[in-house]
Amino acid sequence: MMTLFSIATNNIKKNFKTYWAFFLSSAFSIFVLYLFLSITNNKDIQHQLGGMKSFIWLFTIGTWLIGFFSAFFIWYSNSFFIKSRKKEFATYMLLGMTKNQTARLNFIENLFIMILSFLSGIGVGIILNKLFIMILYSMIRVSGDVRFQFSMKAFKSTSIIFIIIFIIISLHSTILIHKNSLINLFNASKKAEKGLKVSLFTIIIGIVSVGLIAYSYYLAIKKLPSNFILSPEVVIFTIVGSILLITCTVSFFIYISKKNEKRLFSGTKLISTSQLYYRYRGNVGTLGVIAITTTIALSSLITCLGSYDKAEENSRYMRPYSIEYFNNTDSIDKTFNDTLSDHKEVSVKYKDSFDLLNITAKDPFGNGNSDFYVINESEFNKINNHENVNRKISLNSDKDCYFVQVSPNGFTAEKSAIGKEISLSNGNKQFNVKIVDTDNKVFIAMDHFKATLVIKDTVYNDLKTQFNKDKITNVTGYLLKNDIISKNFLADLKVKIPSDNNLLTFYDHFMDGLKLLGMMAFIGLFIGLLFITATGSIIYFKMAMEAKEDRNKFITLSKIGVSKKEIKGAVAKQLLVLFGVPFVIAATNSYAATISLGKMLSFKLGKEFAVIILVYAVLFSIYYFLTLNTYTKTVCKNNTFEMR
Repeated sequence: MMTLFSIATNNIKKNFKTYWAFFLSSAFSIFVLYLFLSITNNKDIQHQLGGMKSFIWLFTIGTWLIGFFSAFFIWYSNSFFIKSRKKEFATYMLLGMTKNQTARLNFIENLFIMILSFLSGIGVGIILNKLFIMILYSMIRVSGDVRFQFSMKAFKSTSIIFIIIFIIISLHSTILIHKNSLINLFNASKKAEKGLKVSLFTIIIGIVSVGLIAYSYYLAIKKLPSNFILSPEVVIFTIVGSILLITCTVSFFIYISKKNEKRLFSGTKLISTSQLYYRYRGNVGTLGVIAITTTIALSSLITCLGSYDKAEENSRYMRPYSIEYFNNTDSIDKTFNDTLSDHKEVSVKYKDSFDLLNITAKDPFGNGNSDFYVINESEFNKINNHENVNRKISLNSDKDCYFVQVSPNGFTAEKSAIGKEISLSNGNKQFNVKIVDTDNKVFIAMDHFKATLVIKDTVYNDLKTQFNKDKITNVTGYLLKNDIISKNFLADLKVKIPSDNNLLTFYDHFMDGLKLLGMMAFIGLFIGLLFITATGSIIYFKMAMEAKEDRNKFITLSKIGVSKKEIKGAVAKQLLVLFGVPFVIAATNSYAATISLGKMLSFKLGKEFAVIILVYAVLFSIYYFLTLNTYTKTVCKNNTFEMR
């Protein structure tokens, strides 16, 4: 056992330059697992969340996602390790080791690396736990003392997940070693890479892949914002299209590049193109996985961070008034003013008090009868002016009306309502009006809102005389000059205003939204970082292992006069395709998702998209240059190159 242990430790020391990316990603996975689990079990955080503490389950979901992805990543990486070391295992067997001893040696190496990753991840998690909880507090706008603490529950749960993952990869490694014969293991690295096979079928599938992606973008941008049930179709078409694009379309262009003899023999293009021609086929599966996972990571990051950045804008949309309530007595206004006088930190900018007529009429979308509000044109325009909404309507006749609606399929207004007629009546008199325009910008809190018909003042006044008092809803809304700091004022006001008046405030919605969206952004940030470290690491150590197999080819090239600089240039072009293809596809996919999300939420997320893509590109570039440096050092590690 000591002999095997010594061999294992020597192997790890000798090959740690190859293993470091795997170690880094594994340690980061453990760190995030421990961090999320410690937050889930932290009573102080639950207390700070107050009524939103139930949303702590978001960290539980994040933990499951990280656990599954980490297991997949480690299993996937382990497959590469075993494949690259088959000849080494065969050598051990030729020297007298049995398959059981070889499997045990691999088990010790995996155990050593996993324990090192686990201890590093847990150690960083314990040390930085307080810092990241403080960052979380800052994001969700809560204050409180953050204590340095060690979570035993988080440690136990992380350990269990780690042990399960280790058992899975150990069994996987043992099976791979035992199912191969000695001759197969020894000749594993001698198996020639098969070149790309391109036929008419490949071209057809390549065209189909472009069509599938284009159609998925069309659905996402044009149809999905108003019909969310199309989501599964969009996801399936995007995934299938992306995989086929990588498999067939990119393969076709590499094949064409190799057949173009005029350009092929220009500089080092022959080397890079030939390498791609024979290596790309074996990397298709990896690149497909990376493209899909990167798409998921980018889309999630843009959604989470973009929504967080738009939290105030969203709350202004959902609750346009700083304070709003149903007003049934004059005493409520007096209560408001008395409370306001005790709080000099806030002041009223505008006050609106208006009557909404409750009416049941035929739904313009043909869904039977529906309940509507009715408001007069002048009052509606005054509200828009106070709320600083660029919406001033001017109805031409008594027959015209403006329709304010929120579609049940999303936040977009259904333009199909334009031209529809609605009969307004309450008593003996009846008014037929026609919808001349529509939008989805609510003018009272979404919690109070119903689809609203804006009509001419004369028609409204005539109609109102027929309504009983119980059919009229009076809404009072206040716009404060500084509602962001109205916490103490609102706390006093809520105590004094009865619940029947349905008091709603912008501040409460904004703070609750920040808690929810802040937690989502926090989780999305770490999951995004985990995805990029894992995907970058996969390409890194896969290419690092292939570099060892390619070394003899490059030694031959050096002997016929190819310099180290030329070799590096050829390798750089090869790696640019392997890193660039999945990233470009993922970035394009996420851009379509950004446009779709922006339409659904009525927000522009272009800035968030640009920032996230730029950060991702920088991090991916770091992995690219690290891989290029390692690959070049491996294939050029000989005297022939050193003399050049």
